[in-house]
Amino acid sequence: MGVHAVFPDDRLAALKAFHEKGIFTWVSLEPTLDVESSLAIVVATHGFVDLFKVGKANYLGEYSKGLDWQDYTLRMIDLCARIGVRHYIERDLHHYLPSGHDNPSQVAQHF
Repeated sequence: MGVHAVFPDDRLAALKAFHEKGIFTWVSLEPTLDVESSLAIVVATHGFVDLFKVGKANYLGEYSKGLDWQDYTLRMIDLCARIGVRHYIERDLHHYLPSGHDNPSQVAQHF
């Protein structure tokens, strides 16, 4: 019998349940294959996700070609600032960070 991944709705329900119990929740937005989908995930889940980790599509070659990583990084930073969510930009996108952007490598994972 094969291993089956949990359905997205079940993952979201688990995140909500953990968050409601005071458990620190985070989402890794990598690999990024579609910029709009990654931004939409932040919008849809920011009420019960405590930290978003934002990265590229490493090791995926053809799947990530044509993505404007600088635009993606700047749009994600702007969105997170506008809706007030904590985020961390992974090392593979660091060279797209605006000068002076606060991007702590360690984020306290408790309240």
